[in-house]
Amino acid sequence: MRKRKMLPPCEFVIVGAGLAGATAAETLRHEGAQGRILLISEEAHWPYQRPPLSKRFLTEDKNPAPVALFNETTVRELRIELRLSTRVATLDAPHHTLRTESGESIEYHKLLIATGATPLPLTIPGVDLPGVHYLHSLSDAMAIRSSVQSARRVVVIGGSFIGLEVASSLRRRGLEVTILERDELFSQFKTPLISSYFQNCFKQRGVEVLLGETPASFRGRQRVAAVVTHSGLRLPCDMVVIGAGVVPVTDFLRGSGLEMDQGIVVDRFLQSSHPDVFAAGDVANFFDPVIGRHHRVEHWDNAVKQGRLAARNMLGKRQPYEEVSYFYSQIFENSFNLLGEIDHALERIDRGSLQERSFAAFYLRDDVPRALFSLGRPTQETRLVESLIKYHVNLRASKPSLSDPLATLKKIPNQTILILQGGGALGAFECGAVKALVESRICPDIVAGVSIGAFNGAIIASHPDQPVAALEAFWGELSSTGVMVPDESMRRLLACGQVASWGVPQFFMPRWMQAPITHDQWPINWTSWYDTSPMRKLLLKYVDFDRLKSSPVRLLVSAVEIESSELVLFDSYVDDLTPEHILASGSLPPAFPWTAIKGRHYWDGGIVSNSPLDRVMERCGSAGKRVFIIDLFPGKRRLMPNNLFEVMSRRDEIVYSERIRNDVHTQQMVRDFQSLVQELMVELPAESVQRLRHQPRYIQMMGEEAPTVITRIVREGSENEPSSREYDFSRPTLTQLMGTGYQMTRQALESSS
Repeated sequence: MRKRKMLPPCEFVIVGAGLAGATAAETLRHEGAQGRILLISEEAHWPYQRPPLSKRFLTEDKNPAPVALFNETTVRELRIELRLSTRVATLDAPHHTLRTESGESIEYHKLLIATGATPLPLTIPGVDLPGVHYLHSLSDAMAIRSSVQSARRVVVIGGSFIGLEVASSLRRRGLEVTILERDELFSQFKTPLISSYFQNCFKQRGVEVLLGETPASFRGRQRVAAVVTHSGLRLPCDMVVIGAGVVPVTDFLRGSGLEMDQGIVVDRFLQSSHPDVFAAGDVANFFDPVIGRHHRVEHWDNAVKQGRLAARNMLGKRQPYEEVSYFYSQIFENSFNLLGEIDHALERIDRGSLQERSFAAFYLRDDVPRALFSLGRPTQETRLVESLIKYHVNLRASKPSLSDPLATLKKIPNQTILILQGGGALGAFECGAVKALVESRICPDIVAGVSIGAFNGAIIASHPDQPVAALEAFWGELSSTGVMVPDESMRRLLACGQVASWGVPQFFMPRWMQAPITHDQWPINWTSWYDTSPMRKLLLKYVDFDRLKSSPVRLLVSAVEIESSELVLFDSYVDDLTPEHILASGSLPPAFPWTAIKGRHYWDGGIVSNSPLDRVMERCGSAGKRVFIIDLFPGKRRLMPNNLFEVMSRRDEIVYSERIRNDVHTQQMVRDFQSLVQELMVELPAESVQRLRHQPRYIQMMGEEAPTVITRIVREGSENEPSSREYDFSRPTLTQLMGTGYQMTRQALESSS
């Protein structure tokens, strides 16, 4: 029996060193991963980019070098262990063990499978003849280049992206090319106009396109000499390239226990049916929220993005994959993109002209864009449509302008975001503000809350049709009678003292009013001054947590994980939110206890950021957003504090006031980078410029997004406010705050209109 070698356990193992695997390895280290990172490649070559293999690698006369993903210096600096010429034979997921064909066992803590896909093999006579090629790896591309040296005629089997790119490249090398395709060219576009255009492009370049034909056998003695079709045609040739589709590489996963369905089934976090196994790239059958179902995407842009996200989620980030899929291709002088997925039921609106090589087709369902075909259109336009597809923006009012090639899409607002700060009783101001917004027909698509803002946000998302009535009822139940005295300052001071001493019965109760029964209830073991169990009952009364998942209003709440000190974002479209998630966002120490969720412990999110706009933008995007921020704490004060209470109050105002990070230096660097790229593009041949401008990475980095419009609704406190005003839950104060919130929001909306 072959002796099995046991390597030391690895914190992270990645099987597959293509774009997804290499990106994941690099991201792990950049995101702070500690311990061993092992990257396993079946190939003998250092990791390289596959997309150029069907294009530049075949068209250049001199043998081009592959575009490397890593070099020895990078691997050494990132401390990545790279294993080449290593094939994994089996996976034992329950025992966290891989076994290679050489008999080695590799233990891991987290595993990423990024094995990609391999060409779908044909099973017809003569398929093993020399001169019959597939194109998947660098070795395949080198074999095709070798055959090209002595070939004059080539038959390309299949009208896939790879097949048509190879046909285009070999025709540019001067070969006589024939394409066999059972359907239309680019039938996946489901648009005869586009299929006909590309068929004419090939014919004009001298490529013979035979539709409805499929190969029955390959003929030849020493090497392939002809292709015989099922209809009886005999096509003489010197070489054949098969591009009839691909299948995911999963043969080594038989018996692993992972759920399989045309690839590895993963959730929106790219996590498989085993919690410590992830998958990314062509092999991952992932849930795509953009189209609402599972599928695989066989494109390098998807591989890079999924590799990066899978690495973060292997580190516990738990970020959902919500990207719009890109398919980029280059056929002769035509560089084009397909975004999203097309089906026959979609409405199509055309813009521009295919003959002028400036054309876009918008595909919509119920006035919401689902896909885009773009050939020769401006970079910015493609970037904007990507955002419209991603966020399911209704374009009913803008549909007439979609067919106008000169009309801009920048002014289409795609989502409204409402940011609600924490601030205890000051949250009543937010209740009045929401009333003014609703009256102005401004309803949020996304509401992000911290602390009391999380409570308000949960009620809004749970009652998307009647948020004001629900909020007013909630705040009416929180209000207390208080002590009525003629002097307003004294009344408020007494009201705050009453809350500090006796709590708010429906919200929180002081621990010193509870008789200690167990040892951990003795004062020496307290971790907070108040008991928040009444909060949970109130939340269950006013928030329908089952409805949050399907509500048209997406809820985001933030809390600080005590163990890691990281700000964590809970998302109603990702997480199954419970009262504990809202309580966690409002667990402000030392007044309130931490909240435990699945073994982790959380404090109030306002400790790190009382306006987590940056995190919301990371999760939901920034392009074209309308943002309303309700700022409860004055950022500026004219008078200096006069006593310790005022010092503490001013400290809280500074800590909790709304701040938008405006890194001018970073923005200038981005603009300089974009300017440099534009200058370099001028030095390139026109054909190269045209091609580069339509690559997904160029579009996403260079395409100007629609502007974000931010409206601030600022609560302007008076100079004689008591230092503990956020603890004043008396009915007069809450009524005043709701009225002020309403009036100041109306003023802010009038000023911004």
